[in-house]
Amino acid sequence: MVMSLPARVSDLMPFDLLLSVARLGSLGLAAAEHGISQPAASTRIRRLERQLGVPLIERSPRGSHLTPDGELVAGWAQAAVDAAAALDAGVTSLRAHSDAVLRVAVEEGGKTVQYGAVDSLAGLISLVQMGALELHVWGAHRDQIERPDYAVFDLDPDVGLAWERVVEAAVGLRDLLAETGLRSFLKTTGGKGLHVVLPLARRTGWDELKAFTRAVVDGMVASHPDRFTSNPLKARRRGRIFVDYLRNGRGATSIAAYSTRSRPGAPVSTPLAWEELDGDVRGDTYTIENLPERLESLAADPWHELSAVKQSITAAMKRRWGVTG
Repeated sequence: MVMSLPARVSDLMPFDLLLSVARLGSLGLAAAEHGISQPAASTRIRRLERQLGVPLIERSPRGSHLTPDGELVAGWAQAAVDAAAALDAGVTSLRAHSDAVLRVAVEEGGKTVQYGAVDSLAGLISLVQMGALELHVWGAHRDQIERPDYAVFDLDPDVGLAWERVVEAAVGLRDLLAETGLRSFLKTTGGKGLHVVLPLARRTGWDELKAFTRAVVDGMVASHPDRFTSNPLKARRRGRIFVDYLRNGRGATSIAAYSTRSRPGAPVSTPLAWEELDGDVRGDTYTIENLPERLESLAADPWHELSAVKQSITAAMKRRWGVTG
C-alpha cells in the first residue's frame, strides 16, 4: 500500500508564520525563526490578508500582535498543524508495523494476487491501525494454502427463529459428525448463529473438502427439510436454518475466532465448550466489553485441544456420505 505523508508544519506557511507572530509578539523575531527576512515575512502576511480579506496583524512601536480575525485564523491554523502532526505520526507508525502484515501470493484466474496474513500481535495491531474490524480467514495456513486444515458449518437461522432450534441443530450436527468419526468444536458467530468447526490434517484438497461438507449438509436437509436449507436465498430460509457449507471452498472465508464484528454492541465470535449451550449463551452474547471477564474466569480454553486433534476425511467417510471422486 502506497501512502503519501501529510503536510508538515513547514508546508503550512504562511499560517505557521502567523502562529510565530502570535507566540513571539514580533514579526522580526518570527521572520528570523523561519529563516527569512522581515520584508519577506511581511509580504507573506499581506498576501494572506488579501486572500482572506481580513487584517491579521496590527503593528505598533511595541511590536506586532494579532487582530481578532488574526486570532481566529491562528486558532484554525494551530488545529491544522496539530492534525497534520498527529496524522503524520499515525502514518509513520503504520509504516513501522506494515512488515508485520505478511504477504501471501495466491494464483487466481491465471494471475498472482497478494493476500495478507498475520501471525503476531504486531500484525493484529497493524490491522487495527488500518481500520479492520472483522477478520475473515481461509480454512488453510499460508504455508500450504491448497491444503485446508479447517472446515466450518455456519448455522444461520431465519429472523425470529427460536434460539433453541439453533442449539438443537448444532448438537445434532456435532453428533452426526461424531458418528462419522470426526470431532468438532463450537463458537458463536457474533451474529444470530453458531459455527461448528472441524480441525483437519492437511491431506484434503479444496474441492474434496467442499464436496464432503456439502454431502453432510445435503443429508441434514434431506432428513429434515422443514428445519434446514442449503439454499442461501433468504426466501428459501423462511422458518429454517441455512446450513452454509460454501465457506469451505477455495478463496471463501469465515469470521475468525475472537474477531470483532462490525455490528452494534461490537460482538465477538467466541469459542465455546459444548456444554455451554445448556446455559443462556446466544450468538452475540460476548462483546468487547464482557469478553475479558469471560476469559479471566475460564478454567481452560474451550479450544485447547483443537490443534492436537489429528483427523482427516477418509475414503470410508466419503462413501458414508456418497461422495465420489
